[in-house]
Amino acid sequence: MELERGTLGRRRFVALAGLGTVAALSASGCTPSDDAGPQPVPGNASMLDAFLARRGGPIGTDGQSAIAFRCDHHLNKFVSNVLPLHRKYSIPVTIAALSQMAAVERGPNGSDSVTFAQLQQYALENGFEIGNHSATHRDADSEPRLRAEIVDSRRSLAQSLPKLPIELFIPPGVGGTNYMGFNGGATLQAFSENPAGRLIMEEHALSTGTIRGFWSMTGEPLSNLGRGHIPFESLDAISRGRGYVQLARRQRQGACFMYHPSGLNAAELTALEGFFEWCASERDAGRLEILTVGGLMTARIDSADRHDLLTAPGVGGPAWDGWNVPDEQWTLLQEDGQDFARSRTPTAVLGRDIPLDGHAGSPRQLRVSLRSLRGCRVRLRVFDAGSAAGLNVTKDVVLQGSPGFVPVRQYLTLPLTGTDTLRLSITATAVGGDLDVRQPELLAA
Repeated sequence: MELERGTLGRRRFVALAGLGTVAALSASGCTPSDDAGPQPVPGNASMLDAFLARRGGPIGTDGQSAIAFRCDHHLNKFVSNVLPLHRKYSIPVTIAALSQMAAVERGPNGSDSVTFAQLQQYALENGFEIGNHSATHRDADSEPRLRAEIVDSRRSLAQSLPKLPIELFIPPGVGGTNYMGFNGGATLQAFSENPAGRLIMEEHALSTGTIRGFWSMTGEPLSNLGRGHIPFESLDAISRGRGYVQLARRQRQGACFMYHPSGLNAAELTALEGFFEWCASERDAGRLEILTVGGLMTARIDSADRHDLLTAPGVGGPAWDGWNVPDEQWTLLQEDGQDFARSRTPTAVLGRDIPLDGHAGSPRQLRVSLRSLRGCRVRLRVFDAGSAAGLNVTKDVVLQGSPGFVPVRQYLTLPLTGTDTLRLSITATAVGGDLDVRQPELLAA
């Protein structure tokens, strides 16, 4: 999907009536804004263009609601307690990070034991997104202090995480003047009339905020400017997660869930895992889409058009065009109108090189359907084709013998710098030995 350069980035207004707030959320504190009418919003057109271009345009969800998860700093506990759950269920997350996290968040509930190099690696290997959550998570009561917390922070994060684009601002909850009256971005006017809001929009492609309600799924990123989240700060709140998703479905909208890792006790972590498991099962059944916060910003429910980095060149081209499908290892077949490759040897390998081009930096979902009639092991790898020291994402899957295809997903983020081409390989190992593979997709997330 080609974007007309500059067109979307120059749409400097948001119609509040299109934000899609839901009065039914009032009981939970997710009430709609009372504002009305289009408001001019200053913005960074080039960053918004790049944000959309790397994703290939709006993300169509083919009629399904989408959700996203947000983790607010406290990375020590994230790594020990929540990262394993995101990996287990292949669920991406957007991490609200502080540029001075090691200095201001110390101790077991802080972030001082996680380096920026580690954070970058977690993001690349799991499809995570990093948002600017300020420098220190403290109030700024003057324009020089605002610049330090908003502008200098984003540039510092970009320098510390060179393989990741820092495109989103995620306002911190602060006291005092609350960023000279910005108040966490509780109204759209704050992004155009408040000095903090203007700095945010000049330095970032987009920003979340605290405007209550579900998220628009119109494909217009600015329609979600300032949109808030549903907090998972108690066992009761987490237990209502399914209800929020079901309500969002009825409204044909999306939802963003936020947690602080250090605030989750053992019972809440168990409940969060149960919610993750349910969300993953709904996704695998084709009833829900799970995206990053940036992906949710641009999700479009009334479209099936979604950028796939593995799309065969040319409309109507032959099946598996661009893939290395050795005749001695694979047979190309069709079933129920869908192409698939069937292994002919116990260690058959499918391969494909993937030029990143202008999509570098985007979170992606690798999606492939696999089947083994007798059962086998499969290894999926996405790695830097030009450097052994580059990105190397590996997922091992054990397939039970079954007549049906099983969806397998792995999220990753395409490196912004240092990598021109990735290579995808799918290898059947010699346990059982038979494997059927439907054409994989590498979808914007």
